[in-house]
Amino acid sequence: MGLDGITPYIKSIGLYNSKAKNIIATCEALMARHGGEVPRTREALEELPGVGRKTANVVMNTAFGESTMAVDTHIFRVANRTGLALGKNVRAVEDRLMKFVPAEFLRDAHHWLILHGRYVCTARKPACPGCIIEISVSIATRPRSPSRDGCRHAAFLWCLLAR
Repeated sequence: MGLDGITPYIKSIGLYNSKAKNIIATCEALMARHGGEVPRTREALEELPGVGRKTANVVMNTAFGESTMAVDTHIFRVANRTGLALGKNVRAVEDRLMKFVPAEFLRDAHHWLILHGRYVCTARKPACPGCIIEISVSIATRPRSPSRDGCRHAAFLWCLLAR
């Protein structure tokens, strides 16, 4: 397929040229070092070209069902802005979220937080009045079961805020 074959599929994402090169190099490494199989450990994943901790966490979570927290710019912003997990760097935020997110929500939590950061808690113009976390803060201060809210996402946030 080569660079010319991959580029049209990923041209809409940032840094697509270097990502295309890393995709090709990763495919070659998977064939040469892993028999064409995607490795299951963070260490082996991070040895692949272009794969860092965040990408390794995404693969471990989505492909292998591991309870990981892939902290990107959206999660970093949401965690720090709302106080869910304060940290000066993504690793500190990841460690705090892994400590405080209830086990039952870990598989989906990073997806919810990413979406919240993309569409509600945006970088330039956050929609604070409609924020589920703001709503959950008032819910968390009342003696009420999170299941009454009828929303798995709200229950997750309530559990975090009630800690």
